[in-house]
Amino acid sequence: MLIDEALECIPRATFYDLVRRRYLAIIPTVLGRAVVVGSRGRVEVLAMTRFYRPRATAVADAVLLRRAIRIAEREGWRFGGRNPRGRIAFMSRRVEEVSEGAGLRSEQMMVVASLRAYTTRSLRNTLLRMGWYSRRRLGQAEFIRVYHPYPRRFERMEQEGGLEARDVKELL
Repeated sequence: MLIDEALECIPRATFYDLVRRRYLAIIPTVLGRAVVVGSRGRVEVLAMTRFYRPRATAVADAVLLRRAIRIAEREGWRFGGRNPRGRIAFMSRRVEEVSEGAGLRSEQMMVVASLRAYTTRSLRNTLLRMGWYSRRRLGQAEFIRVYHPYPRRFERMEQEGGLEARDVKELL
């Protein structure tokens, strides 16, 4: 998250003490200064190696995805997890059916957000690797929401169905 968001949750003195003691680290990104787990936090809290510092672009993508998740949660979706690379979040929600056998059914959605801007080809390849197209043929595929700097690039994929492209400016 960005520093401003972190300071809404953590008192200022505590926050900067955690930064000073390297439990948290500040990384400058194109979106602003972001907060990540620092070297000491990785070792003592997460039991990971301390020799890792995420790239600024990866941190910016994570900030965007976090904001996209918050928007989806306001629309009634529940967060279900992320893919290992961190640019895709899995969401779900229960919806009442209005037909004869009134009951609840579950809807699934994948949220994709990245400043490095997926191309249509790279998104298709990612969805192919994740098995989305085979699930779509079976009628079990998740709905996909893509936040992209140029959403018009995805018009053809939107016409094919199952995908919604939004401007990344909604997240900024």
